[in-house]
Amino acid sequence: MQAPWEAIHRNVELVRTGWNSFHRGLTPVAGVRPAVLRSWERSLGAGLAPGQACGGSVWSGARLAEARTLGADLVAAAMPVMDDLQRLLTGSGQVLTLCDGAARVLMVSGEPGALRDAEGIGLVPGSDWHERCSGTNAMGTALAEGAGVTVYATEHYVEHLHHWSCVAAPIRHPVSREIQGILDLSGRIMTVNAHTEMAVTGAVRAIEARLAFLEATHRHALMEAFADRLSEARQAVLCVVDRFGFLLRTAGRELPQAPDRDFWRRAMAQVCRTGSEHRAEFEQPDGRRAMALFRPVEQNGCVIGALVEVCRPVSSAAAAAPVLTAEGLVGSNASWRSALERAAKVARLESTVLITGETGTGKEVLARAIHRASPRAAGPFVAINCGAIAPHLVSSELFGYVGGAFTGANPKGATGKVEAAQGGTLFLDEVGELPPEAQVSLLRVLQEREVVRIGSHRPTPVNVRIVAATNRDLSELAGKGAFRQDLFFRLSVVPLRLPPLRERREDILPLVEFGFRRLGAEAPALSLASCERLTAYEWPGNVRELLNLVEQAAALDEDPADLLPLAPLSATGSAGLGDAGEEERIRRALHSAGGNAAAAARMLGMSRSTLYRKLELYEIRLGRQIR
Repeated sequence: MQAPWEAIHRNVELVRTGWNSFHRGLTPVAGVRPAVLRSWERSLGAGLAPGQACGGSVWSGARLAEARTLGADLVAAAMPVMDDLQRLLTGSGQVLTLCDGAARVLMVSGEPGALRDAEGIGLVPGSDWHERCSGTNAMGTALAEGAGVTVYATEHYVEHLHHWSCVAAPIRHPVSREIQGILDLSGRIMTVNAHTEMAVTGAVRAIEARLAFLEATHRHALMEAFADRLSEARQAVLCVVDRFGFLLRTAGRELPQAPDRDFWRRAMAQVCRTGSEHRAEFEQPDGRRAMALFRPVEQNGCVIGALVEVCRPVSSAAAAAPVLTAEGLVGSNASWRSALERAAKVARLESTVLITGETGTGKEVLARAIHRASPRAAGPFVAINCGAIAPHLVSSELFGYVGGAFTGANPKGATGKVEAAQGGTLFLDEVGELPPEAQVSLLRVLQEREVVRIGSHRPTPVNVRIVAATNRDLSELAGKGAFRQDLFFRLSVVPLRLPPLRERREDILPLVEFGFRRLGAEAPALSLASCERLTAYEWPGNVRELLNLVEQAAALDEDPADLLPLAPLSATGSAGLGDAGEEERIRRALHSAGGNAAAAARMLGMSRSTLYRKLELYEIRLGRQIR
């Protein structure tokens, strides 16, 4: 790091003059170090204001715990070193901070007073000290420069840090030399000096040495697991990959073309996140696709890598006929299968999809299936019902806002659904209900791939796939001026129409069976009359209505057909009164039972509640004389 400490102390006021000049758009005067000036320029380019707060949106406890788990080796290597250093810092008023490889704070340690001071500037676990969020600071600038840095007082980009100074250095992976974390020591101006720099440098070297030792034990364990598995994997290529996505060894048939590093890294990120098996496809140079099955290898409860079996390549012809499967996608109707086949093809692409269909046809189920079959499956699936939010709140829900953007806003601001879906899929249900101002902002997201929070002018790049759904005719709405025509065209790159249940009557009984199976119940043996009534019913609520009816039937232990509305509308709109002769059978049963409804119900094979509904339907009055 080699900071010229005497010059830094002497130049505080000179740098302040340069800071003022820079923020007035003038060329800074002499005294501003080149690394600091580069950082100021990056901070300005990120749209930061010199008077803003630092730390950004702080991660929740669950998100922070997940980050610490993913960085378990870094935390394990750093904690003993930090504890030793912290004992030497007693009474110094300094705080010691460990960040991940993106300058997000994992741990902060120090005396109570120093920790309170740090909290006052937003330096808390889960806070974000990347330059694009907090401007020039030792943690973010060390990451950007890839080297140890000192940021002293007025060298900070954000003004309320001018009474602080900090020293930070990157912690690198012992093999790849990629930055795995950052160690920082911060305090009030006069508490940071040349000794601080030496302390941080020495601590980082000790952490990297401990990381190297951990890495050696992990690799030994991975190679042992690889050797144990070799005898069982004769029909496939067997690979061993560490948790960072480095391919360590292969065996078996020759791997025609190993996937690139991004493939291994993405797949291992998913394995480390879930701790479970993961399947991923990659394309061979000849156009054929191969399937890789990742089986995690753990040590002390943490994923340290994976054994990967690469199966025989699939021919391009077979790969051209993808299949989309998900719970609830049941049926053999031609229109339904055609929609699923189109969805399976588009799932592998990045195209925007517009799913249309009546309420209850399974639009969200299909959207989730598309996400799971897409390259974005490891990312989040974020769903929002545009019609269930008050119009004046839709924009803030979708695009987020900065602190103080409107009355009642969270002072720290909030992330919108678009940013929350970063790297994944955003599902916009009832997209036809979007108010005009939200339509304009959504069009910007689709065109520019960036979002601007309410109250801000700074665009944030987003990598999000949008799947929209509606039960309305957007083309008709656009023609009437109720929906932006340019947004309609942007959304309907690939339109998918889901047919209503009344157009796929052959799927009704399989869906009934699926509904019982989903509940863990055995589907009852339905009579011919029940089957006919279920398939004749119009199902205005579509699949959702059918599954609700099945759940009701399972709970009450009744025939689902007996729970249909009393007068289901037929295709012609007339009231259906059940199968022919039903009224006469009921009258005869009541006559034989002497007017006893319970006995008549047993004779008819139906529940008393069902019989009472039938009596009301056919206008039959109970009595001793039934004619």
